[in-house]
Amino acid sequence: MSSQRSAVNTQRWALIAAGLGLFYVLVRHRHSMLGLLRRKLFLFGGSQSLHHKRIEVISSIHESQHILNELKTHCKSFKVLGFDCEWITVGGTRRPVALLQLSSHRGLCALFRLCCMKQIPKDLRELLEDEDVIKVGVAPQDDAKKLSHDFGVGVSNTFDLRFMAVMAGHQAEGLGKLAKTHLNFVLDKNWRLACSNWEATQLDAAQLNYAANDALAAVAIFQKLSRDLEPRSFLNWRPIEFHQIRPKIEPFLDVDFTKGYTAGISNNSVSVSSSHPLTANAKQQKTLPKNKKQQCRNLGTQSKVFYDNCLLEAPDGELLCTIDRRKASWYLNQNLGTQISENPFTVRLNFEPAGRAVGDVGRYYQTPKENQCVVCGRRDAYIRKNVVPREYRKHFPVVMKSHTSHDILLLCPNCHQLSNISDNKIRNRLAVSCDAPFKHRDGMVKYHDDQQLRSVKSAGKALLQQVDRIPTEKVAQMQKTILDYYAGEKQITHELLKRAADIDCRVENEDYCQHGKKVVDMYRDKFGGLIELERVWREHFLYTMQPKFLPELWNVNHNADRLEVRASEGRVDNADLVVAGLESVVSCNVSTSKT
Repeated sequence: MSSQRSAVNTQRWALIAAGLGLFYVLVRHRHSMLGLLRRKLFLFGGSQSLHHKRIEVISSIHESQHILNELKTHCKSFKVLGFDCEWITVGGTRRPVALLQLSSHRGLCALFRLCCMKQIPKDLRELLEDEDVIKVGVAPQDDAKKLSHDFGVGVSNTFDLRFMAVMAGHQAEGLGKLAKTHLNFVLDKNWRLACSNWEATQLDAAQLNYAANDALAAVAIFQKLSRDLEPRSFLNWRPIEFHQIRPKIEPFLDVDFTKGYTAGISNNSVSVSSSHPLTANAKQQKTLPKNKKQQCRNLGTQSKVFYDNCLLEAPDGELLCTIDRRKASWYLNQNLGTQISENPFTVRLNFEPAGRAVGDVGRYYQTPKENQCVVCGRRDAYIRKNVVPREYRKHFPVVMKSHTSHDILLLCPNCHQLSNISDNKIRNRLAVSCDAPFKHRDGMVKYHDDQQLRSVKSAGKALLQQVDRIPTEKVAQMQKTILDYYAGEKQITHELLKRAADIDCRVENEDYCQHGKKVVDMYRDKFGGLIELERVWREHFLYTMQPKFLPELWNVNHNADRLEVRASEGRVDNADLVVAGLESVVSCNVSTSKT
């Protein structure tokens, strides 16, 4: 009897021990296990939406109204549409876009057969141009350009899913691989389907599925990556709020992923190596040659201390500001100061400085700065970021170019690259508002080749180097070109040919406009002064990057406050205040002087 009790007790204790062990394992690994379960459930849900899709084919304008109304209704709750286009190529020439695919998060995919319509329906045009609705895909900017070229419709706020993948720490891949990785769904990327006849009288089932799945997968991938950007507990099953995601992707709307700015951006990488390849686009027509490497920026990072936080004091011991060790040593080497202490390294000046620390402006320069990324707090590698880019700052007056450490912040490589991408959007807006061409326009070229001079140069070089191989008629034509230009010459000589071959073809472009200078001039003369231009860039940085570790007292109005302090001390010219946009301070100064 006692042996039976002992066996029962042993079994009981074994069960208790096993239960405690299982409980310990569940508690210790609860986050990873629940996260894995949740991911599996989401993958299942994402693929289910693709399997249970609803495809609507629209071939005429009158058929489109009902479907467009339904798409707009779906966009009220989730302002994202999957976006893609299909076309055919005949004899090496691309035909106009034949099929436009738009899909909602509820599984509806509308296939608009533009090849069957004389024009794009008005409501469809409005939906494509709606800035509140994000159109997502892989390389959607390319498709948007084709629609604009073929039908004169603008597609607002396209977003390349590869940006979101990189932001979430994943690989930047084509649509097929993104769907496999994040949805566990295999898209049919057979080239025969991709290159099939999209202008056929009737599309077959394989074509319909191919076209619809691309757009539907884009929305599902966006939803999945949104969850990766906004981690939440396993029990929180509420859908991601769009207003939480929109600020994170705002800098990348209508930005071309293939420009190379994203190479090296990932949560796990530190370097920004130019050898990091960008993933090619999903469509064969959009891929780069295998032997051509994508260009990207190669930025040097530093892990050594950037802020030494040495102290600089006035002769009476009042703290003026924090400086780096090299600057502090310079004061000592020039016999302009005396070392007071080693830790912290403190130098006291031997002369009265031009100004003292006044107000919040002065306290900002007195406050020690942390050696970390101001956005994410990373401390192991960082790059200096000019919040107001140098291409604008270098055209400011001296008083606004000196002491600009306020606008030089530390960012880790990832955040630095993301910030650079967002800067392009502001640059383009400034280019339009200030009529200051930024790229791909004649005004950006300081010199251009004169065609007549180029013809003269080409003729001179050819007659000098290859006259024996040129037909007689062509030689006579080249000689005439040279003699027509050098009107005073009667015959061709060796010296004349050398003059022609060495002629400079470049002539100065009368319409040349340097983007940065033109923007600065416009803000100085018409848009409220340079203080306003500084504010534009600082507010843009705050909105797009949402920094969590900014130095204490960092302020979008810093320079305005600094100039007002200097004006009160008589250390700035009124002309500089007017350029800055501080006419009110000038008026106060004039009134005070009269009094």
